[in-house]
Amino acid sequence: MFMEKLVRETERLSLICSMLDTMRRADKDRNARGWTSPIGMLKITRCCAMICELGTSIAKAGYRECDRQALEEIMRETRQVLHLLNARAAG
Repeated sequence: MFMEKLVRETERLSLICSMLDTMRRADKDRNARGWTSPIGMLKITRCCAMICELGTSIAKAGYRECDRQALEEIMRETRQVLHLLNARAAG
């Protein structure tokens, strides 16, 4: 159950951040819009928070639904996205 939700949320995050979507939403000067807007960044942050919450639930359950290495990699990628958002907001 947790793994299915984790996969759905990860897919949702990847759709928000996808290169094709970013290009589709670009303005006439090819500057990215959408995910770089405050609402877009909020959506990404919400997805990352949900992924972290689900990952924690899976870890507490004893990794029965997935292997530890896969979960750690998902969590590492999620942290990277959050760090990039933080850097973008600070800049």
